[in-house]
Amino acid sequence: METENVAENETPESVVVETRFGDIEFSWDKGIYMPVGLLGFPEHHVFGLANIPNTSLDQFKLYQSLTDASLSFIVAPYNMESGVYADKDLMTAQKSLAIDSADMAILMVVTIRSAPGGEGITMSTNLRAPILVDTGRQVAWQHILPNEKYSVQHDL
Repeated sequence: METENVAENETPESVVVETRFGDIEFSWDKGIYMPVGLLGFPEHHVFGLANIPNTSLDQFKLYQSLTDASLSFIVAPYNMESGVYADKDLMTAQKSLAIDSADMAILMVVTIRSAPGGEGITMSTNLRAPILVDTGRQVAWQHILPNEKYSVQHDL
């Protein structure tokens, strides 16, 4: 990773990360802070969100660690009108994390696998553990929803 000209002990304005999709520049002031990290990655706390360049994956975003270039996730922004999540479950999660309803965004981590027989790919998301983002404070948590109706491997 590179940073722009930065004096010692100063936070850089931006960071260029060599992602699996090429170099992408992220602004530190737009970083998303995760106090407890993602499941399985508790030591990673600062992420950037970017469009995936030069692909046909417009409906997805790249959720990139800003401190470890090798750690990134494909995420799908949740459409609040889709009805996948019950309003009651979202309100409970929002209240438990003290997120104002106008500031809550939801990202679903996408898993991409080779299809059986090696022909094409399959994609799924864990509906049970979405990333809830407080867009006002730029803070996020991967929140496990207690309702067992949400699949941990929901096919897309």
